[in-house]
Formats: sequence, C-alpha cells, structure tokens
Amino acid sequence: MPRLILLLFLILVPYTQTHAAVNENTISEILSTIDNQYYQEINRPETILTGLTALSDIDSNLHITKGTERFYIYYHSTVVRVIPFPENDESLSAWRETLIKVFQAAIEISEPIAIKDFELPDLFTQKLLTKLDEYSHYYSPYDYVENERSNAFHTLFSERLIDNVLYLRVRIFNKQTAANIEKSLRDHPEISGVILDLRGNSGGILNAALKTANFFTDNEIITYTAEKDNRNIHYYTSEEGELYRGPLVILIDGQTASAAEVLAAGLQEQSRAKLIGTRSFGKGTIQKVTRIGNGGKLALTTAQFFTPSGKKIHRRGVIPDFCTVSDEQNICRKAERLDNDEDLNTAIKAIKNEL
Repeated sequence: MPRLILLLFLILVPYTQTHAAVNENTISEILSTIDNQYYQEINRPETILTGLTALSDIDSNLHITKGTERFYIYYHSTVVRVIPFPENDESLSAWRETLIKVFQAAIEISEPIAIKDFELPDLFTQKLLTKLDEYSHYYSPYDYVENERSNAFHTLFSERLIDNVLYLRVRIFNKQTAANIEKSLRDHPEISGVILDLRGNSGGILNAALKTANFFTDNEIITYTAEKDNRNIHYYTSEEGELYRGPLVILIDGQTASAAEVLAAGLQEQSRAKLIGTRSFGKGTIQKVTRIGNGGKLALTTAQFFTPSGKKIHRRGVIPDFCTVSDEQNICRKAERLDNDEDLNTAIKAIKNEL
C-alpha cells in the first residue's frame, strides 16, 4: 500500500527542476575589471546587450533588445519580460543587479538557458568582449588550455651585404633579436648604411624592439603608453650606447604590427630613420591578463601606444616617408610587400641619396 501511495504522489505532483543562481561574484569581477582597466570609455547598455546575445545562441527563441531605459526580453517573438536600466547609470553594482535580473528571467523562461546557468557569466563575457576590440579576449575555465608551443617565438633573422649596405631582416622580435643585430653591426663597422626590414613583422617582445632602438639612437623617446583618460603615462626611452650613426632605412608594410610599428614610428619621429613601404597594420594596444575568481582569464586591452609626438598607432598605422603603394587619391594604403624587390631597391637608393 505505501508503494502505491508513493507512485500516485509522483504521478500527480508536478516536478519542478531548480537551478543554481548565476554567480554574482564572477559578474562583479568581470564588470569591475572592464570598467577600471579598459583603455576607453564604454557605452554600458550597448556593450552589455552584446554580451546578452549569448543567451540567443543557447536558445534561438529568446531574443533581447534595448530601449532608451530598459531591456526587453522576447520569447517566440513576444515580449515576456521588461527589465529597467539602473536609475544611477554610473553605479556598477546597480548594473550588476540589472544584469542578474536579466539572467534570472532568461533562466525562468528558457530550459536550455537554465541548464547552462553556471556557464552564463563566461558565455556573456566572451560575447561582450567582441564589442570592445579585436584583441581583448576571455579564456573560460571550461574551454581554455594553454598551449606553450603555439605561443613560442622562433628566431627569424637574416643578414647580408648589398653594395656595402647592411641588410637586416627581422620577422619577429624575440629574445635573440637584439643580440643578432648587435653582432651584425659590430661585425660590419665600415658599412655605408643599414636597411632594417620589418615587412611582415607582427611584433613580438616589446623590450626586444626597444633594445634594437638603443643601437641607433641615444636618450630619445621611442614611444609612450597611456591608459584610459591619459592615466599612468609611461615613457620608453632609448639608452646610451648607440652603435651606429650612419644612414638608416626601415622597410614596413601592411603586416608590420605592434612592437615593430612602435620601433619604426619612434625612429622616424626622432629623425633617425627613413621609412619606406606602405601604411603599417595599426596594432597599437596593450593587453593585460587578469585571472578571475572562477578560474577564467580576462585578456583586456588596458592601454595604447603613442608615437613620441603623441600620434596614435592603433587602427591608423604608421605612414612611411616614401610610400610604394598608393590609391587613386594618392593615399598610402596597406599592402603585403614581404618579398618585393622594388621596396628594397628604393631603400638602397635612399641610403645613397639617389631618391
């Protein structure tokens, strides 16, 4: 008899599945890290809305839009919830509470979203960072595996003499770069010029690029960095010990980026080198990795590079003194010129004052 009663109870009483609440601490950490460290001001409603598209990725029947003062949650094309924005737009804690309300509403509405409740902060953050810039990224503890091989730098350096001009090709700045360049300069004391080929150089280690600047200039500002609202400005200056004072030409192209752009722009503005080639890539930001309490990692753009005169590099690139590829309006454009002999021949002419 007791078994029959238990069976009838299970049949007649509906089963309600419960889910854990979204981790508010993780949400607070993520929002405060972005608010305090990101190098530009953000539009909070727009940026948060981008993050919330992660919910639609889980359940395509759920869609979120925003008005001027509230979020609208649609399910099967019908508005089912309205979540007001915080009264105090500047309050980070108020935005956290608003975001939690959206998450909880979505969990109540959608079973697929409810099942993934513990992953929502991670999925939200991955989506949100796509609104910021192409270099910020979130590494979730659920899918991130560090691969040291993929992050390893390889020595990519070559040298040769061309009509008594020392040609140095540097494909990336790594721990060996400065030592290789120093050795080349010391081995060839009677050269008439140096060509530093940075075409296709994606950057690498900033300190290696700055050490390279030391060989060509003394006590000059090469670059400086600044965080949001020009906070924490830091100047990078070449050290004493210049090895070579003769003509210097740097080759750049549309794939010259990051530390390579910083070096090229710094030596150009200090009137130490002539730049030949095309507009560079335009990657002039710095990413800081912060470990979040849930085990994830937030790689966030926190600062950007400026040339000695204060010009931005990010998304603008560096303009060479002599451009080898221009458009119809005579604007220097980006192009890949890695093995183009025309650029090299132009550099040799520049060193010989034949341009």
